[in-house]
Amino acid sequence: MAVLTSDGATLRAFADSVLRAAEETLDEVLPVTLAVIGGILAEVEPGSVALQSADDGPPLLWATFAGHRMVFRYNPMTAMIELRIGTDEGYPFRLFGHRSLQMDIANFFGSLRREGRI
Repeated sequence: MAVLTSDGATLRAFADSVLRAAEETLDEVLPVTLAVIGGILAEVEPGSVALQSADDGPPLLWATFAGHRMVFRYNPMTAMIELRIGTDEGYPFRLFGHRSLQMDIANFFGSLRREGRI
């Protein structure tokens, strides 16, 4: 039996906020955003997705993978989605942008399942 959660709606709201903020670079940001959202949806712990408003731009997306709480933030200055672990401050653990290879994104999210770690 399927369990309904609000994770899909939350991911859609995050994607929408990223794409609205990326209006000038939409052609570059759209494929990356879709790939990241797909990776999150495939690997996230159900029920762990949440949005947090940000004073300086699009909201932050919090999610848990393999027991690790992570946050995704779109940076309009660099047109990249930044990933941090456990905090929304400091240097990003990983950057997803138009120069990211599809396989890099797939390998990152796939490794969370295979290894159960980051």
